[in-house]
Amino acid sequence: KITIRESDGQLFPFLTNIVINRAGLNSDEIAGKVGINIDNQDYVLKYCKGQYFRVNDAKSKFSRRLIYPVPTLNSRGLGIHATLDLNGSMRLGPDDKYVTREKSDYNVNLADKSHFFNSASRFLPFLEFADLFPDTAGIRPKLQGENEGFRDFVIKEEKDLGFPGFVNFIGIESP
Repeated sequence: KITIRESDGQLFPFLTNIVINRAGLNSDEIAGKVGINIDNQDYVLKYCKGQYFRVNDAKSKFSRRLIYPVPTLNSRGLGIHATLDLNGSMRLGPDDKYVTREKSDYNVNLADKSHFFNSASRFLPFLEFADLFPDTAGIRPKLQGENEGFRDFVIKEEKDLGFPGFVNFIGIESP
């Protein structure tokens, strides 16, 4: 029998054979609340903010393809790349900056526009600085820290830790 307690104190008891922890940015905390020592299992998440800048509509039409730069050695992600939305508009991103849980926000920092322009103008030679506008930002849960080597996500049933039927999805960065 599993009982879930909501933040308002309401209880939800139910019977199940499997519980899947897919709580994204809070998946490490959920694993800890179940009784898993997240420090010992190295499940403590690091938050990595990714911002996007939109390219003005006239210049968006210059490319009809996704464009990815060649990744650099020990890069933390794919690097700033060009993607197209369903309307054919282009946006650039995401970048990657580690933030703390307490100081994470979803604002796009206009001061980062130069970094986006310099990165993207290497593979979009038609791009001008005035063509970029702040768009969106998101936070990705990562298992590796800022100066650590790559570490992939975890998908694991925790029966060896004494939690049969409890499946963790920890550090899933992208949908």
